[in-house]
Amino acid sequence: MDFLEPLSSLSPLLYVPLLAGSLCLLFNYLIYSRRVAEWRKSKIPFLEPSFLIGHKYFWSVGSNSAVVPIDRIYRENKDKDLVAFFIATMPVVLVRSPALIKQIFVKNFHEAFTTGFAASKNDKILQHVLTQSTDKSVWKTDRSALSPMFTKSRLSGERFAKIRNQIVRMWAHIEEARLQGEPIDTKQIAENFIQDGTASSFFGLEVNSYEEEGEFRRLNESIIRPGWGRLLSAFSLMQFQGVPALNPLKFITQNHIESLKSLIQKQMVQRSQAAGENKNDFIDFLIRLKEQDQNHKADSETDVTNEMIGLGFTLLLGGHGGLSVDTLASFTMHLLSLHPEYQERIRQEVEEVMKSHNTTDFTYEVVRDLHFLDQCLHETVRLFPSTIAITRICTEDFTVPGTDYTFKKGERIIIDPYSVHRDPEYFENPDKFDPDRFSPKNRDRKVIDAFIGFGKGPRKCPGFNIGFLMASTLIGSLVHKYEVRPRSHTKQMNAYDFHPQSFAIVHKDRILVDVIPREVAAY
Repeated sequence: MDFLEPLSSLSPLLYVPLLAGSLCLLFNYLIYSRRVAEWRKSKIPFLEPSFLIGHKYFWSVGSNSAVVPIDRIYRENKDKDLVAFFIATMPVVLVRSPALIKQIFVKNFHEAFTTGFAASKNDKILQHVLTQSTDKSVWKTDRSALSPMFTKSRLSGERFAKIRNQIVRMWAHIEEARLQGEPIDTKQIAENFIQDGTASSFFGLEVNSYEEEGEFRRLNESIIRPGWGRLLSAFSLMQFQGVPALNPLKFITQNHIESLKSLIQKQMVQRSQAAGENKNDFIDFLIRLKEQDQNHKADSETDVTNEMIGLGFTLLLGGHGGLSVDTLASFTMHLLSLHPEYQERIRQEVEEVMKSHNTTDFTYEVVRDLHFLDQCLHETVRLFPSTIAITRICTEDFTVPGTDYTFKKGERIIIDPYSVHRDPEYFENPDKFDPDRFSPKNRDRKVIDAFIGFGKGPRKCPGFNIGFLMASTLIGSLVHKYEVRPRSHTKQMNAYDFHPQSFAIVHKDRILVDVIPREVAAY
């Protein structure tokens, strides 16, 4: 037959991959068909999918952020508390109702424990990353051990001097750029401030990213840099958890592990050689942890264990949120550049708080008491949450009390902070940047329940307070000295401005702003 002639001309060596690919596709289709049939019988509302694409709106992924199709599904199903659909061949349940979110993520925590980026049960390192651990006892022990690292007060007193160093460097860089007539890249400023602050305050590293991109910064960038590879890694982790063949696609690779291990070991060696020096930072915490570990008494005191590496990644990725706090700060600069009236309120607050503390410097106590600035940061998180979706995988069957919604073991539940935060049912005029909605008098139960910017339940971000402290220091010190005006973005961004190849919510284009010294801006 004529249509078989092209196949007969192929090398026999190509038959095997073609046959394997066809069988893989057929196997995938059979599983997909069975899943679709099961969901059609479910009492949970279900949207019909297409093979390999899933819901029709996911055709746009790659050209737009995945926020766009999920948000459209959320808005078009406003009469439902939850709705099921497919992403490619993976079924998920989008929970829309804040009350149902609270029920599942808080009260049914043990039945929906595993996250969407769960580590393999045999992965001795990633099981110690709080956002990836599937072992409840390990997760609970590690979270308890790390809790002192996530308290605001650990940056108080003399330790705040390291954060003040970042203020001085930021001012110097901004002034140099301003004198040359150059705008400020908000992402660069935020990354340098937050990541250098994290490196010095937690790891004892002396770094200055304005002069040189150090080892710590390169490690961070390699993990979070948007791209098709990172997006594929995120999707593979969600859909094919625990498949050994996909280990090369892990979000945290062996190269990342070796880099962090080397960094920690070098810092532990230096600290052990500095007799009597106690900075009470993450490195000292690891040294104390090693001393308490009865299973490693025979090891060198500077040997780095799997637990140490995992906790290190927790601090980078899921602890105080250093790799998302810089994005928060960048978005906040963008929003404030469009609202000079809020900049002025921050300046007034800074001056009043400094006066109350009898100082002209930025201290821990001053930053801690900047309550309106804290409202601005919460409002930024509401408009631009750090993640596209928060996922939980059911670890056992359960029925939500008071409903006939039954979830089976292995099913994926997602919540979409971006859409919930912009739902007019919970937030009046939801697309408007209005920090006063988080003032004490306006922060009612409806707002509290609908705000899921840090997650919900026991697995929510454990270190957002310390992340906010660093972001407040950056924004407060910047606005105190300069007026920020928009350059590249003169209108407020939305989901179509997010990077299409990132599973986090980050802006795809540089945000450039102009800065004017306050004494000049006054005329």
